[in-house]
Amino acid sequence: MTINTPKAPRLKSEEAIIEGIERGLADIKTGRTVSHEAAMTSLRKVIDAEEWPD
Repeated sequence: MTINTPKAPRLKSEEAIIEGIERGLADIKTGRTVSHEAAMTSLRKVIDAEEWPD
């Protein structure tokens, strides 16, 4: 059986993913989040204000 070690680019990518998750968890702990409903309400206001081309 051979053990595969991750290549440098893949390892960096996985590290970046883990760091992003950790930042998100820190945001949750410190209350720097908004509910899905609040985010969607805000987005709908922006979308409704835009003039969309035909």
